[in-house]
Amino acid sequence: MNKSSQDYLLRFLVGGSILVLVYILSAVLPWKTLAGMFAAFPGVMAAAVILSGWRQGDGAAADTAQGSVYGMVGGLVCVIVTVLALSLGGYWLLALAAGLVAWLS
Repeated sequence: MNKSSQDYLLRFLVGGSILVLVYILSAVLPWKTLAGMFAAFPGVMAAAVILSGWRQGDGAAADTAQGSVYGMVGGLVCVIVTVLALSLGGYWLLALAAGLVAWLS
């Protein structure tokens, strides 16, 4: 298995494991808002920083972490638009679509 394949496999395992954990927490915890906070955990970002640092050193890991700020800001915009659309009485699927469009903008 080449390095690229190993990187993708590790990202899949780390990100997928975090998603499974978040799902379990959302099913078990009585406080759904708290479970939602775990859903915002930047698992993909963590995997990317780990892989960058492991393969290319501290500088590449720092660059990856700094670049993820843009993704986090986009995620915040997505959440704000989705919550706003839901609070205005929108359907959850349309609200989520609006949030994703805002994230892509």
